Amino acid sequence: MPGNDMTLDEIRKLAGAIGMTRLAPEHLDELLRATQAAYARRGSLPVATLAPADEPAHVLRLPGGGAR
Repeated sequence: MPGNDMTLDEIRKLAGAIGMTRLAPEHLDELLRATQAAYARRGSLPVATLAPADEPAHVLRLPGGGAR
């Protein structure tokens, strides 16, 4: 699995694998930074202690407070 040590060539291959073949160099740099940040955040999550009850629940309400 890639991590914070990804190179620009690796991110170019990753982008090509998902169909993003026409990115400008500045966009590849941005994708590299975003990918590195995502891996860093994912690495700091305490997933070992998470239970199914920790999954966020999305609650939707109807306008006017009526139940349907």
